Amino acid sequence: MKKTTSSPTRRGLDFKTILIIFILLVAGGVCLWQAANFKASEKNLQNQISSIEGQLSQIQGENSALVEQTNESFELINNYCSSVECLFNVNNSKYPLGLAVIEGYYSPVERTAWEETKECDSFTVTGGSEELIRVMVELVDGGNTVHSKNELGQPIINLGLDLISDSEFEAIKNSDLDNPIELTVLLTTPPDIGVEVCYRDVIVLR
Repeated sequence: MKKTTSSPTRRGLDFKTILIIFILLVAGGVCLWQAANFKASEKNLQNQISSIEGQLSQIQGENSALVEQTNESFELINNYCSSVECLFNVNNSKYPLGLAVIEGYYSPVERTAWEETKECDSFTVTGGSEELIRVMVELVDGGNTVHSKNELGQPIINLGLDLISDSEFEAIKNSDLDNPIELTVLLTTPPDIGVEVCYRDVIVLR
């Protein structure tokens, strides 16, 4: 199996910050869904629009307060969320934060860090979020060895599997090049210190 050596990475966000960001995303999504499906009278529609504008204004205010409290700045990558990715750039870092859909197959890799070697639950990404693929390849090319890539230039990333069921884990383990699987993942930002072997900043949600 391929051996790599992990190296220190940048400061990460705490869980509270991540949770607040996604609460804002969900709230905004609900507002847009309500507007798209509203079929009442013109007067009611105008009232609904006014209500949505008020909610969006509140969301923007909460986001501004969050930035002031944490000294973190969040920029939506590509200025929109799609069915494949909804990622933020945090403080102009190289590490995106958010949700992404990826496709690929289970490919455990033996990695080494701090004189410790383990076989990691790794995953070869063959498709899905272009931004995730681009970022992971760029990190590996820049010398970051938490993840790696194969001879085809496809990223091989460590997966966090603590949030899924045993049956979902088995489905991932049973995937291969000829039988790929699609995953919805949460990208988190790693800490500003050296990380342990098999460090996982890509968390599988389903």
